[in-house]
Amino acid sequence: MAYIGFTQREKNGVRFFTIPAFESAGGVVCAFSTRIGGVSPPPYDTLNFSRSREQNEAHFQENMRRFAEAVGFDYRLAVLDNYEHGTELYHVRSEDAGCGVAREALPVFCDGLFTDEPGLPLVSLHADCVPLFFYDPVRRAAAVCHAGWRGVSGHMVLRTVEALCGIGCRPQDILGAVGPCISVRCYEVGEEVRDIFLREFGGESIQERGGRIFADLNAACVTDMRRAGIAEEHITVANLCTHENEGLFYSHRRDKGQTGAMAAVIMLKGG
Repeated sequence: MAYIGFTQREKNGVRFFTIPAFESAGGVVCAFSTRIGGVSPPPYDTLNFSRSREQNEAHFQENMRRFAEAVGFDYRLAVLDNYEHGTELYHVRSEDAGCGVAREALPVFCDGLFTDEPGLPLVSLHADCVPLFFYDPVRRAAAVCHAGWRGVSGHMVLRTVEALCGIGCRPQDILGAVGPCISVRCYEVGEEVRDIFLREFGGESIQERGGRIFADLNAACVTDMRRAGIAEEHITVANLCTHENEGLFYSHRRDKGQTGAMAAVIMLKGG
């Protein structure tokens, strides 16, 4: 059975979550932010990373600086995904340092970032969509991904493991984690999404209650981690619902789009 639980931490007023299994393996920095500890005003209060909604670059930079200082990485080197709710991945190299944060965005659209170079913080943004973390402590490689229902059903997990194996990783060495996202209790979907999830993941990915349909993003991601060959004891699920925990997380669905975004980050140490 997959391990349940991230660890909540706070430093300098910035609250975030870490992944115990990754930390125990050593050699990596990884975290998922909350909405606590930044400078953004309502309805983006306070640790917001959505530029498109708040449209305040100074707030974005200060929030990133605070988050980075609390977690332990150089935000000026952070590489931000350029997501479009797809399944494309980008191999981040040293020449990409700072893209999307301290300088221009990456030159391609991508919902996933992976690297085998230390000292490059990989960052993706979320407000209900699934943050996916991957770390191979043997080959020394890492990835972070953004996955909504399209990315999940498009098998972002499988594509990421395939990308990591393309740079020398083995599935049995990879640690995988599913971060805070909208839970099956809150994620109501239509018949089209239901049919896709049933076809791709089976009955465990869908619940029907009172004539309403709900998709389980957590279950679908764990299913694909198992399919990819990640060992059961190497899988962690945060089991934290962004929709239900208004004091901790932004939620696009709960707040009807008037909300901020959290950041997921992973970085190989040693650079």
